Amino acid sequence: MGADRNRDGLRRLLRRVFPGANPLRRRTDYFEPIALVFAVLSAVAAIVLATVVAQGELRGRLAQVEREHATRQQVVATVVAEVGSTTAQRSVAVRWGEPPDERFAVVELPTRAPVAGTVPVWLDQGGQPTSPPMTSAQATQAAGLAGAAVLIGSALTVVVLVTIARLWVTRRRLAAWAAEWAIVGPQWRRHAS
Repeated sequence: MGADRNRDGLRRLLRRVFPGANPLRRRTDYFEPIALVFAVLSAVAAIVLATVVAQGELRGRLAQVEREHATRQQVVATVVAEVGSTTAQRSVAVRWGEPPDERFAVVELPTRAPVAGTVPVWLDQGGQPTSPPMTSAQATQAAGLAGAAVLIGSALTVVVLVTIARLWVTRRRLAAWAAEWAIVGPQWRRHAS
C-alpha cells in the first residue's frame, strides 16, 4: 500500500515537471522542466567552481603563510614609552637587541595591551618592524570565504535569471490566454444570454 502511494506520488511529480503529451499543454509549459534542469546544472557547476576557487585560494594563501614565516622573525621588545593612542590602537616606542646592535621603533599595539613590559615584535628580513605573518587558520578562512562568495553569487544569479524568465513566460501565457479569450469570449456570451 505504501509502495503504491510512493509510486503514484512519483508519477504525479514527473507529470508535473514534464508535461508530456497532455493535449491542454502550451509551449510555455515546457519552461518549468527546462528551468529545473538549468537550476540543477547551475547548482552542480557552482559547487564545482566554488571548490576549485577555494582550493586555489587555499594553495595560494598557504604558500604565502610559508613565505611569511620564512622571511619574518619574532623578537621580544621592551616598551620604552607611549607615543599616542586612538580608540583601537596605541603607538608605543620599543627597543630590542643589545648595544651596539640595539634597535628602536614605534609599533602599534591594541589598546588592551599593557603599556609597560615586553611585547612581541615581528621583523622583516631587513630588521624593520612588520605585521605578523598570516596563520594557517587565516588562510583557511580566506579560502572558505572565497568559495562561499562564489556559491552565493552563483545562487543569486540563478535566482534572478529564473525569476526574470518566469515573469517573461507568465506574461506570454497571460497574453495568449487573453488572445484566446477574445475569440472564445463572445461565443460564451451568446450561449449565456
